[in-house]
Amino acid sequence: MPETTQTPDIETPSSSTRIQGGNAPRAELRTPQIRLTVSALGARLCGLDVYDDEGSTSTNVTVGLSDDDAYLAQDSYIGAVCGRYANRIEKSRYRDMHGSEIKLATNEGETHLHGGNDGFDKRLWTISQQSDTSVRFTLTSPDGDQGYPGTMTATATYSVIADNRLRLEMTATCDKTCPINMTSHAYWNLTGKFDHTAADHVLQITADRWIPVDDKLIPLATIKDVSGTGYDFRSPARVSDMLPHATQGFDHNFCLTGDRGSLRQIATLSDPDSGRSMKLFSTEAGLQFYLAQHFNSEMKTETGTALHSNAGIALEPQTYPNSPNRPDFPSPWLKPGETYRHVIEWEFHASQGK
Repeated sequence: MPETTQTPDIETPSSSTRIQGGNAPRAELRTPQIRLTVSALGARLCGLDVYDDEGSTSTNVTVGLSDDDAYLAQDSYIGAVCGRYANRIEKSRYRDMHGSEIKLATNEGETHLHGGNDGFDKRLWTISQQSDTSVRFTLTSPDGDQGYPGTMTATATYSVIADNRLRLEMTATCDKTCPINMTSHAYWNLTGKFDHTAADHVLQITADRWIPVDDKLIPLATIKDVSGTGYDFRSPARVSDMLPHATQGFDHNFCLTGDRGSLRQIATLSDPDSGRSMKLFSTEAGLQFYLAQHFNSEMKTETGTALHSNAGIALEPQTYPNSPNRPDFPSPWLKPGETYRHVIEWEFHASQGK
């Protein structure tokens, strides 16, 4: 029998890593076509304005809350970088490369979700580098943090690489072998009206397969073809039109075409009414598509708008969920001496098709 590693005390970082009152430091980057605000709390994207074709007015297209207290009070991970492991790990445990069982913090029943009850989204990152075009956040996660082995150093760098294009590059190193899966948990609503549903957006995903889940949202054994299902977004389709045919709703991983590690376009999201659109690029193997269904009127934007329950669409590039327990899935393992790297890019257009 493999040895079991006991982890009775899941380590939580010291209070020096947490907000002690007021808002965390923020930074703003802008071009003639976009303006974004990011926060050291969770290396979080708090707002992204897209300017119209004349550059005279702008519309915020990503969900953000009123202040840091609001972000910490809810569990929606809005705009944050999630880690160490985004998405779910079944029963909050896995066996390491030597067969020893590693127990993680539980925060969704018996499941480990988005790095645990005190994941990267709740940490106060350090602004380690800043310029007119980029800002880098750095975080150290100690050995035993949320049950994970090894001391991990992570970075999240936002940069504008064209007038209408934003890049997020996430890296990590660790002195012990550890699973890693970092992503951005931004919610998008290209109408800019967060008291309205985002389900009328048109979505396209470059994926031929999707992964069904059980009642705990853990991937089932069989990966399925999207053909003939409500999960076929190979051609652009309105989310609300597909929803009645999606037997499990929308909170699933799509198995992307193309080579993992290569930056390629993986999705397009558009709002037919305003004409705004967003192209999504990633180096990862999967994309978690989630139509928000849990927002409520007590959750308010910085302008005081109460969120519609379906106010946002989350498109989270990542490796497949529960991959530490699924050797048939793309590898999540980061070993000492290696550097994890995941690049996400978003390209915004004020008028669809331009």
